[in-house]
Amino acid sequence: MEQNARQPSQLAAIAAAIEAGLPAQAAALFERWRDPPVAKALVACLLLDQRATLPTLLTAPALDRAGLAAALGELGLAPGGTGPDLIAALLGAAQDPAAEVPRVHFASLVLVAGRHRLAEALLLPAWQGGASSAMVARALSGTWMLLGREAQALEAARIAAEAAPQQPELLEHLAGLLLRAGQPGPALLAAGRAIGASAESHQGWRLASSGLLELGETAEAISAANRAARLSGLHRPHAEQIRTAHAAERPMAQAAERPLIQLPQVPQPEPAFRAAPQPGWARVPADLQPPPPPPLGRAIACRARIIDALMLRETRTMFSSSRLGYAWALFEPLSHVLLLSAVFLFLGHDSRPPIGDSMLTFYMTGVLSFLFFAHLTERAMDLPATNRSLLLVPAVGLFDVLAAKSVLSAVTDLVIAALTFALLIAFGVGHLPTDPASMIACYLVLFLLAFGIACVNMVLSSYSSAWDKLWPSFLRLQYFTCGVFYHPLDMPEDIRSLILLNPLVHVTEWMRQAYYGGYESPFLDVSYLLQWTIGSLIAGTALFAATARQMRRPA
Repeated sequence: MEQNARQPSQLAAIAAAIEAGLPAQAAALFERWRDPPVAKALVACLLLDQRATLPTLLTAPALDRAGLAAALGELGLAPGGTGPDLIAALLGAAQDPAAEVPRVHFASLVLVAGRHRLAEALLLPAWQGGASSAMVARALSGTWMLLGREAQALEAARIAAEAAPQQPELLEHLAGLLLRAGQPGPALLAAGRAIGASAESHQGWRLASSGLLELGETAEAISAANRAARLSGLHRPHAEQIRTAHAAERPMAQAAERPLIQLPQVPQPEPAFRAAPQPGWARVPADLQPPPPPPLGRAIACRARIIDALMLRETRTMFSSSRLGYAWALFEPLSHVLLLSAVFLFLGHDSRPPIGDSMLTFYMTGVLSFLFFAHLTERAMDLPATNRSLLLVPAVGLFDVLAAKSVLSAVTDLVIAALTFALLIAFGVGHLPTDPASMIACYLVLFLLAFGIACVNMVLSSYSSAWDKLWPSFLRLQYFTCGVFYHPLDMPEDIRSLILLNPLVHVTEWMRQAYYGGYESPFLDVSYLLQWTIGSLIAGTALFAATARQMRRPA
């Protein structure tokens, strides 16, 4: 066959049809391909599993490495470089299409190159369901996992482990997929079998640690994580995270592991296969019942200790991107007030405030509450993306991270508010709040309102990157509509009725009413503000509960 330069995209069209799940259309494209180049025809026949044509193409004089390199390059596969010889793997699979080893080898290289569906097309002719070999089942399990077909990947992993129960890697792969599927009990059994097949299976110990954490066996989980870290330095961060997250929950596990891991028994389906017990395998006592759930008080105390540990971690990273560090937290509200004062002074506005004797204190009572709300709602948006590694610890939940971030943000802003008012008092332009209890109540309601909206923001930003830009823009609009630098009484009545729909206006009025003695806001509606607060909490927690599992998954 002669090279045909007039149809250079025909092979790519066949590959695209295969990747689109249209094998019949791909076969029809190949049949209509007149006088195809030998190398491209060889690749197409291998992808379409047309074994009868392969011997003729392999003996054709026009077949050479340059033509095969061009054919693979047309599929986005780079055959050169210092890596595995893709051309040699292709020829090996074509010379003996019924042999599994060269087929799996070539498909694995295609998979590594990112052509997942082409790798699946190469492996499917060797797939025989439950009768498949461990090698084929394992290769297809990895391929299906990359394609997002988790149920098929899990079934293929079970078949691979059944076919070769003494290979630790197959059992480790099965345990990892079971953990992803939310089945810690079966995952723990698979990890235990991997450890039984090879006591040096560091990945088996790591997976056993994760399964034990899911089942509430913290001490055993720490012990398994320590063993994994000693076997391989790759698992040291995992062990450190578990020790940090559970340092206050239970005493640390003993340094020396017992020869057998006592694994708890949990309700689970009948295993698809049974292997003969081996010395050193993890065992499950038949008389051991699942551990009872901890008392409510103990569970709350554990979550509080986890949140406290996360807050300590967060204090080191909250302002790590700024050279000023925590000094920026104090400078930010002062810069807002000074900028507003300079702008209104330049415009020639009357420097007498609507309330009180100082424009600085009037601005500050609005700026501090607005920044409190803005910081808490903005900092929650990127939590799932920026805490992927931390969420790999099963005991740490996304709600724990959100609560720690929110509480630390609130405490930071409250401390900054106290320092700011202290500075104003030191300069003789401020005074202590007239009604501290009312101001504390205002901050508490504002925290609950912001926390509910923070939950909504976290969910929306996880599903749409556009929300990360829309919300800051919305906050800038809020800055001019929540009464920071004006009083509602100064606005026209029709505009004032619209502004009072904003709950932050009522927060600002409540804050000024608590700060200034003798001032009672005619516009403050606490019941309206509470309605917004309760509504935001219900909406935020409902959205969080419905999407927490999806947000926790790796991207």
